[in-house]
Amino acid sequence: MRRSKRVVALHKFASGVYMFEQVLSIQRLQVKLDTSTIRHKTLYANGRMQVRVLVLVSGENSNAEEVSLYGHPALETLKLISYDTSAAVGGSWSVGTQENRYAHDMSGGAARVAPLVPAPDNRISDPSESVQIFEFWITSSRPGSIQIAAEITLQGVKYRSDGRNGYDSSVTLEAIAPKQYPIENFAMKKTRVLDLPNLFERTELHSLSLRAEGRQINLLDWASFDVSYDEEFAAEFFSSGNALKVSPGLRSYVAFIGPIYGVQVTARTFKGFRSVVQDPGTISILSHLTQEYPSKPERTAQLNLQVFDEYGTEHRIRVNPDIATRSYILS
Repeated sequence: MRRSKRVVALHKFASGVYMFEQVLSIQRLQVKLDTSTIRHKTLYANGRMQVRVLVLVSGENSNAEEVSLYGHPALETLKLISYDTSAAVGGSWSVGTQENRYAHDMSGGAARVAPLVPAPDNRISDPSESVQIFEFWITSSRPGSIQIAAEITLQGVKYRSDGRNGYDSSVTLEAIAPKQYPIENFAMKKTRVLDLPNLFERTELHSLSLRAEGRQINLLDWASFDVSYDEEFAAEFFSSGNALKVSPGLRSYVAFIGPIYGVQVTARTFKGFRSVVQDPGTISILSHLTQEYPSKPERTAQLNLQVFDEYGTEHRIRVNPDIATRSYILS
């Protein structure tokens, strides 16, 4: 790592503005993953699974002491580049500064009950630390590999960690094709029942889950052109009409699909709010069954879903309401 003595200290004025008196040079420009011993990481090429890449940068003063560049405009030029071409990371590779909900390791991730709180910026170090640390989140939309270095421009001079000017630090990411699973790996099971016999109604929770490779793979999101996503309440997508024409039982059932986040899922039914505890890592379908006939038209089309697993991989599923059994069939 190259060291330069053409550096001076910085001063902070009462206004909070940092002033750098003379030309600064870079002492440290390091690219790493979560640990220094790992230089290679694999991710699924689905455009959503992220890998965290850290960049450590510091300046050096005239006494060859490492100093913080916090507050220096040069930090705004910090970016990730290709080690081989020195071009900014691009093409099928994307760089972000905000973490998303999906797993960052091939070992998988946990289901989230609440959304992530966006970070104010991507600096994760304290201003007083001589080494400033920045995190970047990398995704890929196509299989392939890339060796990633960093670049920063300080007082008009470009410093790159691609081995060409004394700084040599990089990590390698390999994107592989995401795994797809047959419909047999998905299941819709009734897991909870809220019975209100005095009101001649029942609310059922049917949980859509994915199981493969000997474990449950969490489902973390869904989208559909058939129904609009509601962050607060379950969205209605089916109304049976008079189900007694098909089979005996409660006269009507209406289906709702719940939002991802929340300990419980709530549907706004024609008889009021009905809530049931959700199963983490699944997609919640609520059935509201009543003896009364709701004053609404039948809505019996299938629900076409895109569900996203814990790695961010999309799977297409059709939910077919089965009026005869007051349940659902997947296809």
